[in-house]
Amino acid sequence: MEKELRQLIGSARACIFDFDGTVADTETFHFGLYQRILGRRCGVTLDWPHWLHYIGRTDPDFHRMMEADYGITIDSEPVMKEYFSLLEAEEPSAVQPYPWVKEVLQVCREQSIPASILSSGNRGVICACLKAWGLYGYFEEANIISVSAGIFTKPDVFAEPARYLKGFDGTSADVLLFEDSIHTIEKALACGIGAVAGVTHKYNQGIETYCRICIEGETR
Repeated sequence: MEKELRQLIGSARACIFDFDGTVADTETFHFGLYQRILGRRCGVTLDWPHWLHYIGRTDPDFHRMMEADYGITIDSEPVMKEYFSLLEAEEPSAVQPYPWVKEVLQVCREQSIPASILSSGNRGVICACLKAWGLYGYFEEANIISVSAGIFTKPDVFAEPARYLKGFDGTSADVLLFEDSIHTIEKALACGIGAVAGVTHKYNQGIETYCRICIEGETR
């Protein structure tokens, strides 16, 4: 691990990890699932340029964008039910985490820094993936957090992390965020998050501007 990244982790009192695109490259897989589901349900062929605009948003939000982009109507509840069922059954074996993730989590464990997942994805799917990948044990169960239910949002957690993260009593300034979405990073910084480790990949050009340090998603 690079010295700069290790020092940045050591200066934090908690690390928050986004899941999709940050812990693993899930976007291509998710795109393929939505192509299958909406192709059958709505007779539409999704295209990659549109999909790039949906990354980092909750499913109901980008369903509304899809409706405008493709001139279709999406019944979100059954679509999401089918989507999450397929994700939980297929994603743990179809996708693998980036090679650097376990190393970073090991450093968090060695330094007694609480690690948390904060995602707009389905919690059951996230837990299934973490277990299959041998990463589940690095997190307190309560610190695998999904905002998909809409009860609270990522900015709520960014603004008051001690309220949501087990084992953490600091402030936003004490948090190191691992994130791949510029849209989310902007919100996190506006809430006072101390530092961002940006995960770069082919979908998020320009993310470097927002981050203290960047990690390549696909390779180190």
